[in-house]
Amino acid sequence: MILERHIKSTPSLELVQTFNSSVEGLAWLLKNDGVDLLFLDVEMPEMTGLELLRTLPHKPLTILITSHKDFAIQAFELQVADYLLKPVDFTRFTQAVLNATKKLGMNGHAVPVAAPQVSQPDELFVKVDNKIVKLNLNSISFIEARGDYVVINTENKKHIVYTTMSAIDQKLPSDQFLRIHRSFIINLKKIELIEDDSVLMQDKYIPIGGSYQSKFYSRINKL
Repeated sequence: MILERHIKSTPSLELVQTFNSSVEGLAWLLKNDGVDLLFLDVEMPEMTGLELLRTLPHKPLTILITSHKDFAIQAFELQVADYLLKPVDFTRFTQAVLNATKKLGMNGHAVPVAAPQVSQPDELFVKVDNKIVKLNLNSISFIEARGDYVVINTENKKHIVYTTMSAIDQKLPSDQFLRIHRSFIINLKKIELIEDDSVLMQDKYIPIGGSYQSKFYSRINKL
């Protein structure tokens, strides 16, 4: 099984138990509440992964596995750490595990990953016409791709910069900015509301692309 190979190839994970039946898995989980991280397939006979998760009185941190993109909202409501689309490639699997590891750390569990603390920039210099303009990152609401240039939307002005989305994405702190569509990068702190897989920012509804939804919903702090 691909998922089992990925888990066994990850030093920070220890595979404790696997089940092919949701009923058997539920029975085991009800008796064993010391699980740190649960990988749960949504499409299972007898009981879906979502139904299983809703049944658990004490839910472990969970990464959902699914063949469909339509479970993003439900995954968000159940506060899962992430969800992976089949077939699960190792790079995306590793990203999900790192996201879960961070959340385990915030919940007071030991985290087997250490990284040096790097100060994040609070400004970005961009070339606009023949000038170099300094932008405060907190003033940026979202960035939109337009052909061979991008439009940086700040609180009170728009800046046209001839660059690519990939290039500007690499310059932005990942804890504050997130690409949610091939044409949009948003400042997570500027979201006003989320509705129908879109975010409202500066009176504009920005769509959350299907391939970006799992990462977006895993980043949102929701009660």
